[in-house]
Amino acid sequence: MKKTVNGQPSLSKRMQALVQMVDERRVADIGCDHAFVSVNLLLSNKAETVIAMDVRKGPLAIAEKNIRSYGLQNKISVRLSDGFSALAVGEVDCAIIAGMGGLLMVRILQQAKEHLSAGIHLVLQPQSEADQLRSFLVEQGYMIVAEQMLIDEDKFYTVIKAVPAKGQSVRYTKAELCFGPCLLRNRNEVLHTYLIRQDAKLRELRERLLHIDTDKAKERLNQIEAEWCLIRESLHIFVEEAGR
Repeated sequence: MKKTVNGQPSLSKRMQALVQMVDERRVADIGCDHAFVSVNLLLSNKAETVIAMDVRKGPLAIAEKNIRSYGLQNKISVRLSDGFSALAVGEVDCAIIAGMGGLLMVRILQQAKEHLSAGIHLVLQPQSEADQLRSFLVEQGYMIVAEQMLIDEDKFYTVIKAVPAKGQSVRYTKAELCFGPCLLRNRNEVLHTYLIRQDAKLRELRERLLHIDTDKAKERLNQIEAEWCLIRESLHIFVEEAGR
């Protein structure tokens, strides 16, 4: 773990975005890897205590070493855990999950229904299938209260903050599930860049498939048409904003 001038660990942009999204004092870092985020949460005074958890013994051993190097062993506990399995209900106020696909996150959360029922807050950074993750959150009575999208090493990342809706009616359009209700509402510039790139990519792919007369090509063309429709619908929001 590299140190910056002020003595804090140097984080990637995507990890910094996770830390910035946390405002709870007791946090679980699910799939903590080497505990870079856990350490930063304490050093930046974003949290008072952190439980760093991972299913792999190797990364946890390195995490413990990193935590000790900053003298935080009394504030960050390390646990071998498959998802939430080693976490007691009510032990933390917020859980961070990052570095995996959205469907894997859904499976982890499905096995932690008691934590969801207790109202734990979630900070999530899905690397794929974000639409299915958002749909699951709504099904579980959660609402998305904040989102951030960024580019790190030429890859797009989205951070989602979700909390219990507490009886509020939550409905998102298909475009909002795909691209993020907060990101669309706030006309996020990085999302705009992503949509423009995807629009160009799908246009090119669509043009190629139009000249291939096979059932597989036609099936893929139908999928692309549906995706492209959502992208154009979302891009229209940015056009409307620019015209005001």
